[in-house]
Amino acid sequence: MAEVVLIRHGQASFGAANYDQLSDLGQQQAVWLGEQFKQMGYQPDRIVMGSMVRHRQTAQGVVQGLGQPAINLEVQAGLNEYNFRGLLDPLQKQFPHQWQDTGEAKKDYYFNMRQALAYWMTGEIASDGEDSWASFCQRIVAAFDFACSAQAETGQGFKKILVVTSGGPIAVLLAHVLQLSHANTRQTTLQIKNTSCTKFLFNHQGFTLDSYNDISHLQRADRAHAITFS
Repeated sequence: MAEVVLIRHGQASFGAANYDQLSDLGQQQAVWLGEQFKQMGYQPDRIVMGSMVRHRQTAQGVVQGLGQPAINLEVQAGLNEYNFRGLLDPLQKQFPHQWQDTGEAKKDYYFNMRQALAYWMTGEIASDGEDSWASFCQRIVAAFDFACSAQAETGQGFKKILVVTSGGPIAVLLAHVLQLSHANTRQTTLQIKNTSCTKFLFNHQGFTLDSYNDISHLQRADRAHAITFS
């Protein structure tokens, strides 16, 4: 059996002009995760990441904590997150009765995102500006298949693979393996914590979920503040 660990990026810059940038806490979360891997004697032999800035920064933080500066970081843009603004804008315009604006930024964001995802999944919101829901899922599964492939530039098989991505892709892959409904996929997307690990075991017969949303590197009294969702 081989294993693949899906890592959600560290805390990004919620509310800033550029969300695609880790906060200082997000950087620290990634380093802590790498340090835990090192303490456990876990050494990945492949790291694949999306092409977003927050993906690379997270992967680099994990590598820093691992003390493996020479490891190659492979980029697969298919692992990138959906365009949340490309879903929220159509929701507000097409379904104004579903739009919530209480003045509480994070509460409103999660409520509206849940609504937008529902309409996207049914096709009532056709695209996030780049993808339909179907094409979003297809590109993620294709990138995941690449990450889990037995061959790469070295021609060698891989046993321990890290995939650094976002909450949406992780939820899609859980849905793909576990055959989740749209409703369950939507709920899962918004529950995935920053730098959490979701692990699958796999062989030629298929994939088995081993763990989900693991944040044991943050579950200490002095790191309770570091458990985040954005």
